[in-house]
Amino acid sequence: MAKPELQEQLQAALGLSDDDFGYHATDLYVLDKPGVREWLKKNYEFYSNIQSFVGNEGHPTFGGQRALDIPFAGNWNKMYS
Repeated sequence: MAKPELQEQLQAALGLSDDDFGYHATDLYVLDKPGVREWLKKNYEFYSNIQSFVGNEGHPTFGGQRALDIPFAGNWNKMYS
């Protein structure tokens, strides 16, 4: 299954790994690592729709860490296939 385009762009620009990303429904989650917000602000048209959150303790990817929720940038193929 192909990765969401925005994930591929972030990985190419900032060297993020697959483990830095997650999905919920059609949303893309990314750990709030150095450079991520800046890159998104410059390159992502819908930056103002992004919200930050701190993952619940015990979550395998985001537990206790700040992450960004990017609405409608996730994996639509998985949702509707």
